[in-house]
Amino acid sequence: MLYSTMMSFVNNSLSLTTNSTDKENQAGLESVRVEMLSLIYWIFNVTLFDATLCFLVLFGLFLLARYFIESSSIGNLSKRAVFITGCDTGFGRELALKCLEHGMPVFAGCLTQQGIESLSAEARKSIGNGRSLDAFLMDVTSDDSVGKVAKRLEEKCEKFGGLHALVNNAGITGKHIADDFLDMKEYLKVAEINLWGPIRTTMAVKNLLKKARGRVVTVASICARVGLPGLGPYTVSKYGVSAYCDVIRQELRPFGISVHILEPGFFDTPLINRQKIDAEIMEAWEHAPSDVKKEYGEKFFNDARQSTQLFLNSIASSKISLVIDAYFHAITAKHPRSRYQVGWDSILLFIPFSYLPTGLQDYIFAAAGLFLPKPACH
Repeated sequence: MLYSTMMSFVNNSLSLTTNSTDKENQAGLESVRVEMLSLIYWIFNVTLFDATLCFLVLFGLFLLARYFIESSSIGNLSKRAVFITGCDTGFGRELALKCLEHGMPVFAGCLTQQGIESLSAEARKSIGNGRSLDAFLMDVTSDDSVGKVAKRLEEKCEKFGGLHALVNNAGITGKHIADDFLDMKEYLKVAEINLWGPIRTTMAVKNLLKKARGRVVTVASICARVGLPGLGPYTVSKYGVSAYCDVIRQELRPFGISVHILEPGFFDTPLINRQKIDAEIMEAWEHAPSDVKKEYGEKFFNDARQSTQLFLNSIASSKISLVIDAYFHAITAKHPRSRYQVGWDSILLFIPFSYLPTGLQDYIFAAAGLFLPKPACH
C-alpha cells in the first residue's frame, strides 16, 4: 500500500513536470523517473526487510529473556507445603511423586482408599520419601469432606507457616456426545467436580494460602478457549473454573497470593478411558427419547462412536510429563506464568484458533463437519 502510494505520487509529479518541459528534456526526465522509482523501491524493500529482521531479533530476545527469568526457582522446598487434589491416578499422582522427589511436603487428596495405598507404596518404593507424604480420602463435591481436610491442613501446615500451593487437579470429562442426548444431571455432575470442586476447595484453604503468601494452581483445559462439539458439560465447567481463577487472581493479589491456570490439550491419562467413553455414549443413546433417536438415526450413533475413538487416538498425547512439568513450574518458579498452554494441539491448533473471529471459527467448524457424524434429519 505504502509502496503503491509513493509510486503514484512520483509518477504524477514527474508527469506534470514533463508536460511543462521542452521535448528535448523528456529523455532526461525519464531517466530521473527511473532512478527515483528505483530508489523508492530499494528503500521500501530494505525497510520491510529491516522491520522483519528487527521483529525476529526482538522476539528471539524476548524468548531468551523469558527463559532466563522463568528458569529461576524458589528455595527451601522442604518447607513449602503443597496440597493436591485428585491424586489417585494421572496428573495428580505423578505431580505428587515429583514434588516428593524434590523434598516438598505433599498433602494428597484421593477419592479412594486404593488410591491412597497405591500412591503411598510408590512414594516409599521409588522415592524413599513416604514420610513427607500425607495422603487422605477427599471428595471435592462434599462440603463436609473438604471442611475436614481444611482442618487437617490447619494443624499440619502450622509448622510450614501456612500452605505454599493448592493444586486443583481433580476432574472428569463427562459424556462425549451431543447436547440432545444429555440432561441436567450430567451437567451438574461434571460441574460439581470440575467447577464447584475447585471453588469449594480454594475457599476452604484460602486463609492458609494467605499466611504463606502462596499460590493457587488450577487445571482448566483448552476447552476453556474453544467449545468443542460433543463436550458440552466438560467445556462449560472448564470455562467456568477459568473465569473463577481470573477473578480471584485480581482479588488475592493484595494478599501476596498468585493464581495460575493450566490449559492442556488432550493427553492419554485414565481420564480418557476409551472403553468407558464408548460405554457412556451407548448408555446415552439407549436412554435417549424416541424422537431424538429418530432425529439423529442409528448411523449417527455408530459414526459418533467411531469418530470419538479416532479423534482421541489421533490427538491424545502420551507425554503427560509436559503437564507435570508445567504444574511443577507453577508451584516452584520465582516468576510463574499466569497461564500455561501444554501440548502441541493446545499451542499450535486450539490457541491460534481461539483468536479467530467467531464467524470464521464457525465456518471452520462447518467445514470440519463434513467429516463428522450428521443427524438423519440433516
